[in-house]
Amino acid sequence: MMQIPMETQEKMKRIIINADPFLFGVLKAKNKKGRMKELKEMGFLKSYSLGSNPNYSRFYQDLFVEIGVKGILEKIIIPRVQEMFSTEVLDYLRRCWYQGQLPTLDYLKEQKLFKHHPFTSDEIREGIGRPHIVGYREPAFIFFQIDVPHGFIESWAMFAEFWFEEVEPLLAEHHN
Repeated sequence: MMQIPMETQEKMKRIIINADPFLFGVLKAKNKKGRMKELKEMGFLKSYSLGSNPNYSRFYQDLFVEIGVKGILEKIIIPRVQEMFSTEVLDYLRRCWYQGQLPTLDYLKEQKLFKHHPFTSDEIREGIGRPHIVGYREPAFIFFQIDVPHGFIESWAMFAEFWFEEVEPLLAEHHN
């Protein structure tokens, strides 16, 4: 188990609360009902009924009470990131981060982290009979803001700093 100082936990809590999309987009489901179902399947938010429709602030409040910042990191964020990105890709992205450089879109495509979609928007629409609008579906969107219509990476996303500056040092301490 990671040891996270209380001051660091409070800082992380504020970052997590202000994350966009919810939990930085590490969940597979991309709409609120799907996310609630996924979290329930993971064993969290047990008090929620399937028909309930709480807002994201309530999700966070209940997750912080149920498992805390440390639990959110250890049981949700870290396992999902490690599932989505190979060690080699995370190593490469870390080197890019520390050099102040963005990887190329071609690299993300080669690593199957990004695929161009003809219909895109930052909004997710789920449904039958209409084109899927893609926003935060591809793994690359966790680390990067991508201008999809023009085909370039605009900048690092909020999660990059959180991961490389806050989470990875804790993981390194834990493994030493």
